[in-house]
Amino acid sequence: MYILMVRLKVKKENIDEFIKESIKDAVGSVDIEPGCRRFDIIQDETDPTLFAFCEVYDDEKAFEAHGTYDHFKIWFETTKPFYDSEIEVSFCKPVYPVDNVLWDSKREEASDHEYFSNSSLHVIHSPQYVKQECLEEFIQSISLDSIGSTNQEPGCLRFDVYQNINDPSELYLYEVYSNSQAFEYHRGTPHIKKWQETVKDMYDESRKGQNGRRGKNIWPPDNWSWNSGQRK
Repeated sequence: MYILMVRLKVKKENIDEFIKESIKDAVGSVDIEPGCRRFDIIQDETDPTLFAFCEVYDDEKAFEAHGTYDHFKIWFETTKPFYDSEIEVSFCKPVYPVDNVLWDSKREEASDHEYFSNSSLHVIHSPQYVKQECLEEFIQSISLDSIGSTNQEPGCLRFDVYQNINDPSELYLYEVYSNSQAFEYHRGTPHIKKWQETVKDMYDESRKGQNGRRGKNIWPPDNWSWNSGQRK
Protein backbone atom coordinates (compact mmCIF):
# COMPACT_ATOMS: atom_id res chain seq x y z
CA MET A 1 0.00 0.00 0.00
CA TYR A 2 1.03 3.62 -0.63
CA ILE A 3 -0.03 5.86 2.25
CA LEU A 4 -0.09 9.64 2.58
CA MET A 5 0.02 11.11 6.07
CA VAL A 6 -0.84 14.79 5.67
CA ARG A 7 -0.78 17.60 8.24
CA LEU A 8 -2.43 20.95 7.55
CA LYS A 9 -3.06 24.23 9.36
CA VAL A 10 -5.99 26.31 8.14
CA LYS A 11 -6.87 29.95 8.79
CA LYS A 12 -9.57 30.21 11.43
CA GLU A 13 -12.00 32.00 9.13
CA ASN A 14 -11.71 29.22 6.53
CA ILE A 15 -12.29 26.17 8.76
CA ASP A 16 -15.88 25.46 7.72
CA GLU A 17 -15.19 25.94 4.02
CA PHE A 18 -12.07 23.79 4.23
CA ILE A 19 -14.04 20.96 5.86
CA LYS A 20 -16.77 21.17 3.22
CA GLU A 21 -14.31 21.10 0.31
CA SER A 22 -12.14 18.37 1.83
CA ILE A 23 -15.13 16.09 2.40
CA LYS A 24 -16.06 16.51 -1.26
CA ASP A 25 -12.54 15.45 -2.26
CA ALA A 26 -12.56 12.51 0.16
CA VAL A 27 -15.96 11.26 -1.01
CA GLY A 28 -14.89 11.51 -4.64
CA SER A 29 -11.62 9.70 -3.92
CA VAL A 30 -13.20 6.73 -2.13
CA ASP A 31 -16.30 6.50 -4.34
CA ILE A 32 -14.75 7.05 -7.78
CA GLU A 33 -11.08 6.06 -7.65
CA PRO A 34 -10.56 2.27 -7.83
CA GLY A 35 -7.13 2.56 -6.22
CA CYS A 36 -8.11 4.69 -3.20
CA ARG A 37 -9.00 2.65 -0.11
CA ARG A 38 -9.20 5.33 2.59
CA PHE A 39 -9.34 9.09 2.84
CA ASP A 40 -9.72 9.95 6.52
CA ILE A 41 -10.04 13.57 7.68
CA ILE A 42 -9.15 14.39 11.30
CA GLN A 43 -9.58 17.68 13.19
CA ASP A 44 -7.43 18.35 16.25
CA GLU A 45 -9.23 18.50 19.60
CA THR A 46 -7.16 21.34 21.09
CA ASP A 47 -6.68 23.54 18.01
CA PRO A 48 -9.53 23.42 15.43
CA THR A 49 -7.29 25.00 12.78
CA LEU A 50 -5.17 21.82 12.69
CA PHE A 51 -6.20 18.95 10.41
CA ALA A 52 -4.76 15.67 9.20
CA PHE A 53 -5.48 13.30 6.33
CA CYS A 54 -4.72 9.60 6.13
CA GLU A 55 -4.96 8.52 2.48
CA VAL A 56 -4.41 4.90 1.50
CA TYR A 57 -3.83 3.87 -2.13
CA ASP A 58 -3.10 0.50 -3.73
CA ASP A 59 0.27 1.75 -4.97
CA GLU A 60 2.09 4.86 -6.13
CA LYS A 61 0.44 4.68 -9.55
CA ALA A 62 -3.00 4.85 -7.91
CA PHE A 63 -1.89 7.95 -6.00
CA GLU A 64 -0.62 9.58 -9.19
CA ALA A 65 -4.01 8.87 -10.79
CA HIS A 66 -5.67 10.66 -7.85
CA GLY A 67 -4.22 13.94 -9.08
CA THR A 68 -5.99 13.60 -12.44
CA TYR A 69 -9.53 13.53 -11.05
CA ASP A 70 -11.76 16.60 -11.05
CA HIS A 71 -12.64 16.32 -7.36
CA PHE A 72 -8.95 16.64 -6.45
CA LYS A 73 -8.31 19.50 -8.88
CA ILE A 74 -11.29 21.45 -7.54
CA TRP A 75 -10.19 20.85 -3.93
CA PHE A 76 -6.59 21.84 -4.70
CA GLU A 77 -7.52 25.13 -6.36
CA THR A 78 -10.35 26.05 -3.98
CA THR A 79 -8.36 25.53 -0.78
CA LYS A 80 -5.15 27.28 -1.87
CA PRO A 81 -5.97 30.52 0.03
CA PHE A 82 -7.05 28.68 3.19
CA TYR A 83 -3.70 27.61 4.63
CA ASP A 84 -1.80 29.21 7.48
CA SER A 85 1.41 27.24 6.86
CA GLU A 86 2.94 24.83 4.35
CA ILE A 87 1.18 21.48 3.93
CA GLU A 88 3.28 18.64 5.38
CA VAL A 89 3.09 15.34 3.50
CA SER A 90 4.82 12.06 4.34
CA PHE A 91 4.74 9.26 1.77
CA CYS A 92 4.63 6.01 3.71
CA LYS A 93 4.47 2.25 3.62
CA PRO A 94 2.83 0.06 6.27
CA VAL A 95 5.17 -1.77 8.62
CA TYR A 96 2.48 -3.08 10.98
CA PRO A 97 0.10 -4.70 10.35
CA VAL A 98 0.83 -5.92 6.84
CA ASP A 99 -1.22 -9.13 6.68
CA ASN A 100 -5.01 -9.54 6.75
CA VAL A 101 -5.62 -5.80 6.99
CA LEU A 102 -8.99 -4.24 6.20
CA TRP A 103 -7.82 -1.15 4.34
CA ASP A 104 -11.17 -0.17 2.81
CA SER A 105 -13.12 2.46 4.72
CA LYS A 106 -16.34 2.13 2.74
CA ARG A 107 -19.03 -0.25 3.93
CA GLU A 108 -21.71 -0.78 1.32
CA GLU A 109 -24.23 -1.73 4.00
CA ALA A 110 -23.55 1.33 6.17
CA SER A 111 -26.57 3.53 6.84
CA ASP A 112 -26.32 7.07 5.47
CA HIS A 113 -28.40 8.46 8.33
CA GLU A 114 -27.02 11.81 9.53
CA TYR A 115 -26.76 10.47 13.09
CA PHE A 116 -23.62 8.54 12.15
CA SER A 117 -21.87 11.72 11.01
CA ASN A 118 -21.40 13.11 14.50
CA SER A 119 -17.60 12.60 14.66
CA SER A 120 -17.68 10.44 17.78
CA LEU A 121 -14.37 8.62 17.22
CA HIS A 122 -11.00 9.61 18.68
CA VAL A 123 -8.05 9.39 16.28
CA ILE A 124 -4.30 9.69 16.81
CA HIS A 125 -2.24 10.80 13.78
CA SER A 126 1.24 11.01 15.27
CA PRO A 127 4.76 11.05 13.80
CA GLN A 128 7.51 9.49 15.90
CA TYR A 129 11.14 10.39 15.14
CA VAL A 130 13.50 7.56 15.99
CA LYS A 131 17.29 7.27 16.05
CA GLN A 132 18.49 5.41 12.96
CA GLU A 133 20.26 2.73 15.00
CA CYS A 134 17.08 2.05 17.02
CA LEU A 135 14.61 1.65 14.16
CA GLU A 136 14.36 -2.13 14.09
CA GLU A 137 13.95 -2.41 17.85
CA PHE A 138 11.41 0.44 17.93
CA ILE A 139 9.29 -1.18 15.20
CA GLN A 140 9.37 -4.51 16.99
CA SER A 141 8.32 -2.89 20.26
CA ILE A 142 5.50 -0.76 18.79
CA SER A 143 4.20 -3.78 16.87
CA LEU A 144 3.82 -5.65 20.16
CA ASP A 145 2.00 -2.66 21.64
CA SER A 146 -0.29 -2.62 18.59
CA ILE A 147 -1.13 -6.28 19.11
CA GLY A 148 -1.89 -5.63 22.76
CA SER A 149 -4.04 -2.61 21.94
CA THR A 150 -6.21 -4.21 19.27
CA ASN A 151 -6.58 -7.50 21.12
CA GLN A 152 -6.94 -6.43 24.74
CA GLU A 153 -8.72 -3.08 24.49
CA PRO A 154 -12.40 -3.17 23.45
CA GLY A 155 -12.25 0.48 22.45
CA CYS A 156 -9.18 0.29 20.18
CA LEU A 157 -10.39 -0.12 16.60
CA ARG A 158 -7.14 0.45 14.74
CA PHE A 159 -3.43 0.72 15.54
CA ASP A 160 -1.32 1.00 12.40
CA VAL A 161 2.38 1.84 12.06
CA TYR A 162 3.59 3.50 8.84
CA GLN A 163 7.14 4.35 7.81
CA ASN A 164 8.13 7.34 5.69
CA ILE A 165 9.57 5.96 2.45
CA ASN A 166 11.92 8.94 2.01
CA ASP A 167 12.82 9.33 5.68
CA PRO A 168 12.78 5.90 7.40
CA SER A 169 13.43 7.47 10.81
CA GLU A 170 9.93 8.97 10.72
CA LEU A 171 7.32 6.45 11.85
CA TYR A 172 3.65 7.32 12.03
CA LEU A 173 1.24 5.88 14.58
CA TYR A 174 -2.34 5.87 13.32
CA GLU A 175 -4.69 4.85 16.12
CA VAL A 176 -8.49 4.87 16.17
CA TYR A 177 -10.53 4.60 19.38
CA SER A 178 -14.27 4.38 19.87
CA ASN A 179 -14.17 7.59 21.93
CA SER A 180 -11.78 9.71 24.00
CA GLN A 181 -12.44 7.59 27.10
CA ALA A 182 -11.20 4.51 25.23
CA PHE A 183 -7.96 6.36 24.48
CA GLU A 184 -7.53 7.28 28.16
CA TYR A 185 -8.07 3.60 28.97
CA HIS A 186 -5.35 2.74 26.44
CA ARG A 187 -2.89 5.08 28.16
CA GLY A 188 -3.17 3.12 31.40
CA THR A 189 -2.73 -0.39 30.00
CA PRO A 190 0.26 -2.56 30.95
CA HIS A 191 1.34 -2.99 27.32
CA ILE A 192 1.62 0.74 26.64
CA LYS A 193 3.51 1.33 29.88
CA LYS A 194 5.93 -1.43 28.89
CA TRP A 195 6.32 0.09 25.43
CA GLN A 196 6.95 3.58 26.82
CA GLU A 197 9.67 2.24 29.10
CA THR A 198 11.26 0.22 26.30
CA VAL A 199 11.50 3.05 23.76
CA LYS A 200 12.10 6.08 25.98
CA ASP A 201 15.74 6.44 24.85
CA MET A 202 15.14 5.66 21.16
CA TYR A 203 13.79 9.05 20.07
CA ASP A 204 15.62 11.66 18.03
CA GLU A 205 15.19 14.57 20.45
CA SER A 206 16.25 17.12 17.81
CA ARG A 207 12.91 16.57 16.04
CA LYS A 208 10.75 16.43 19.14
CA GLY A 209 8.77 19.59 18.34
CA GLN A 210 7.23 18.20 15.15
CA ASN A 211 3.86 17.15 16.55
CA GLY A 212 0.93 15.25 15.15
CA ARG A 213 -2.82 15.54 15.53
CA ARG A 214 -5.22 14.10 18.10
CA GLY A 215 -8.92 14.59 17.63
CA LYS A 216 -12.19 13.66 15.97
CA ASN A 217 -13.07 12.12 12.63
CA ILE A 218 -14.58 14.68 10.28
CA TRP A 219 -14.94 12.04 7.57
CA PRO A 220 -15.74 9.21 6.94
CA PRO A 221 -18.76 8.67 9.22
CA ASP A 222 -18.58 6.77 12.49
CA ASN A 223 -20.26 3.66 11.06
CA TRP A 224 -17.82 3.10 8.20
CA SER A 225 -15.00 0.56 8.51
CA TRP A 226 -12.51 1.94 11.02
CA ASN A 227 -11.46 -1.45 12.36
CA SER A 228 -8.27 -2.84 10.80
CA GLY A 229 -9.48 -6.39 11.36
CA GLN A 230 -6.06 -7.31 12.76
CA ARG A 231 -6.45 -9.72 15.64
CA LYS A 232 -4.03 -12.41 16.84
